[in-house]
Amino acid sequence: MSPAFYLPEIILIIALAAALIWGIFFARDLSRTKKGENTCIYCKAAASKVSMYTYLFLIPVSFGETYENAQKYLLSHMKPIRGKEQIPSGMRACYVEVYNCSQCDKKHVVVKDFLQVRGEDYIKGTYEFAYEPFRPLLEAWEQKERL
Repeated sequence: MSPAFYLPEIILIIALAAALIWGIFFARDLSRTKKGENTCIYCKAAASKVSMYTYLFLIPVSFGETYENAQKYLLSHMKPIRGKEQIPSGMRACYVEVYNCSQCDKKHVVVKDFLQVRGEDYIKGTYEFAYEPFRPLLEAWEQKERL
């Protein structure tokens, strides 16, 4: 018989293998999230949260607006704020957390863009970036916090 005869079975096996691999990675990330960890963006090892704070920034985006190139936009528009009470109604803000990898010792940030509605945070996007471009913003937030 020709190999084409088994093509549906081959496709099914490949699809099942891909779904199994995706499921393993999903379970790993879920497990790390429950432990307060994240996956390193460089080497995929476990990364632990190192920041004492969850940094809070206001971004000039309203309810349904979107933006292109998240890293560039966020770096140029994030303004440090002290608390959620400083978020104007209908405006979005973002949390920033810093993680350090246990294997390669590199830092990265996780940015969660959210909209606050009646005291609830509705996540509009979650992004992971290298730490260095965000370091000046985080230091500015710490300076503002000390005042």
